[in-house]
Amino acid sequence: MQLKGSPVFLFFWAHWCGDCKAEGPILTRLRSEYASRGLTVIAPTQLYGYAAGGEDATPKAELNYIGQVWERYYSGLQDVPVPVSKANFNNYGASTTPTLVLIDRTGHVALYHPGAMSYDDLRTAIEKVIGS
Repeated sequence: MQLKGSPVFLFFWAHWCGDCKAEGPILTRLRSEYASRGLTVIAPTQLYGYAAGGEDATPKAELNYIGQVWERYYSGLQDVPVPVSKANFNNYGASTTPTLVLIDRTGHVALYHPGAMSYDDLRTAIEKVIGS
């Protein structure tokens, strides 16, 4: 996937995160509004060692559970890449979920926000980046 020169929105999420699930419809709406203007959304997550109900899970079982959660709660983002790697969280210093990161067309971080954000606040940040 060639991202150079494109604005990128990173949505760091976790399968157990209620705030992440609440952010899903907002991201779906923003993506539908800005994809035609070049915005790419990527949704990194990582393994936590457990799945439904906090039951211990093998990596394979947890990956399957991540897929189920993504399908159920993020129906409007099904074609968004969901890389599963702790390294992505470490590289961006994402220690909470959600963490929202917006990268401008020059590759600079224009927004770094641990926690959920409203549609209006995210739209304002994206507008600044899309126009640049």
